[in-house]
Amino acid sequence: MAGLAALIDFLSGGHGVGVSAAISALGVGVGAGAVLGGLFAGALRGLQRLPGWARVLAWLVIGGGLTAWLMDQLGVIARFGGKDHADAVVAAVAGLGAGLGLAVLGLIAQPSMDRPAWLSWTRRRPLWAGPGLVLLAIGLIVADRQVAVDNYAAAHTALRVMAVLMLAITGVAWIRYWPRRLRPPVWGRRVLAGLLALPFVWALVVVGGDRDVLAGLLGRPFSSLSLRTLRSLGDIDRDGYSFILGGGDCAPFNAAVHPFAREEPGNGIDDNCSLGDAPVDPPRVDPPIPDTPPPTSVILITIDTLRADHVSWGGKRNTTPEMKKWSESGTRFIRAYTGGSWTSLALSSLFRGVYPRRLVWNPFYETNRFRLLRSSEMDQLDDNEMLKLKFGLPAPEKYVPLQTYLKRRGMYTAAVIDDGSTGFLDLSTGAYPDFDEYHEVSGKALDVAVTDAAIKILDAQPKDRPFFLWAHYFGPHGGHSWHRGVPRWGNSVAGKYDHEIAWTDKHVGRLLARIDELAKEREIAVVITADHGESLGAKRRTHGVGVGEDDIRVPLVVRGPGFAPGTTSKQLVSTVDVMPTILRWTETPAPEGLDGRDLAGILSNPASNKNRTLVAETWRFTANGDATHNMIAVFDGTFKLVCNLLDEGLAARKQQGDKPLPYGEPRIERLQEALDAYLERTGPPNFVD
Repeated sequence: MAGLAALIDFLSGGHGVGVSAAISALGVGVGAGAVLGGLFAGALRGLQRLPGWARVLAWLVIGGGLTAWLMDQLGVIARFGGKDHADAVVAAVAGLGAGLGLAVLGLIAQPSMDRPAWLSWTRRRPLWAGPGLVLLAIGLIVADRQVAVDNYAAAHTALRVMAVLMLAITGVAWIRYWPRRLRPPVWGRRVLAGLLALPFVWALVVVGGDRDVLAGLLGRPFSSLSLRTLRSLGDIDRDGYSFILGGGDCAPFNAAVHPFAREEPGNGIDDNCSLGDAPVDPPRVDPPIPDTPPPTSVILITIDTLRADHVSWGGKRNTTPEMKKWSESGTRFIRAYTGGSWTSLALSSLFRGVYPRRLVWNPFYETNRFRLLRSSEMDQLDDNEMLKLKFGLPAPEKYVPLQTYLKRRGMYTAAVIDDGSTGFLDLSTGAYPDFDEYHEVSGKALDVAVTDAAIKILDAQPKDRPFFLWAHYFGPHGGHSWHRGVPRWGNSVAGKYDHEIAWTDKHVGRLLARIDELAKEREIAVVITADHGESLGAKRRTHGVGVGEDDIRVPLVVRGPGFAPGTTSKQLVSTVDVMPTILRWTETPAPEGLDGRDLAGILSNPASNKNRTLVAETWRFTANGDATHNMIAVFDGTFKLVCNLLDEGLAARKQQGDKPLPYGEPRIERLQEALDAYLERTGPPNFVD
């Protein structure tokens, strides 16, 4: 049954990679089904001799174990009472249902020493109970494909396993209706088992060396579940990676060496199973500090969760008329991308001019009361307060942020921040040092407050003192409410999202108008961009769980020296380019090793940007440090290569529309080289207490 599910699921995904791939899909399904069936049948046989009450108790305990595992994996308890309370209740009910469902499945399939399983007590029972199980299995499959597709991996695993078990139990019960003359003899069943083993052996040989087949298997739910199940058997050293079926573990008996390990340069070991041992990097040298004053002041405006195709010059609705009008005095970059698909990664990357994985991260833990605690503050948990998530905020050890260089130049540095309820930008974290003034707004009408505070700071600046101001708006992020004076586009998820954008645009427009007035008397350069985009579903919005175009493509408008007014650029650029651009404006020498490039230099010499590849990524961790998401996208404007580091899965795509394509495209090979080089110098997120 697992083999058929994997094969049908794989073929329905439209992966046109031939008979070999189909046999591989069948093979991994058969192998995983043998494992799952062996475990389930072993439990049935082991409990067969127990009295009836003990069998019931045993299956309730097994079901309870599944419930406890799901509760832990989904972080249900820590989410009660917070903004995710409703989701936590749904997850808790689903977890209890899964546990009870497994117990019921075990009991109806459980034989005793003197009678068959409940489902097979009579010849009629499978006829009326079997269709019910099949319908339930179909319902679980539909839920797996429709509900929270990019989240809650453990829940989706449980849905798939339960569906296969229901179908398999029903199939075994229905076999009793076959006439005895049609049932294969013992030798026939052994031959059939041997034939089923052939595609499994084929998969062991083929899958690891064919990236297209591997991407296809990992891209579909049932074939992916089967592949991961078999890989767990090949993870001998329990480091999370297998040496079979494309798992990539080059040292199956050494838990310190695997594809997700950090490459230690010069130690003589290929720690991450790629490109050999990395050479030792030369020491970094801080750039000199000029004696001359900066020629211009700079304002950076970032808007949380604003995707590029929902602004007036990139979408179908006039959501940002104020910014559109203002952008006509600068340069619009219509192919701009973030370095990370959620705020912690995106803004940390923007302010340091490098992609997130290059940074050193201080670990922080979010509690169910939305407080952020360092590792050293765990003793400060209040009663009934629990850890929910682990994430990082950048440490200053390796890459110095933009405002530090500007402050060294003698510029006055100020920030006005609306951080919502996340705490990522809280001054106490130390992630954003060296601002002379750091104002965190609070209360209601926060977009209004950001603009008011930013204008107040601007008006207080002497004309002879260059300054750097960062204003961060949170409006489009979430927490929808209706606002007077801006358009409405209905009650859909996209309509409410656009309404929030329009509200933020109204108040960004007030700030831009004041900037224009001040710019008549002094040189002021301006950058407007977003930290990341947003994925809009039928019922909810998400970001930070993937690296699709909706999540990573952002608006970018620049006005200042080197940027012709009223122009639109199709150059492929990134938010990591903001830092070197501002450093160039202020005549501040840039540090070594930046991933970003001066945007004015790109416009003046487009050939220098012709073969550029960009990186965008995301990762998320549970409170105990287990990764739930860990993805990197490398792209060149036409093609994209997405790597899921949790399972070494690779997916090649056409960038526009995120459409799948065969891995063998030559430019995909170039992206593979760029991905390997990036991981060789970075590895997993580097958390340092």
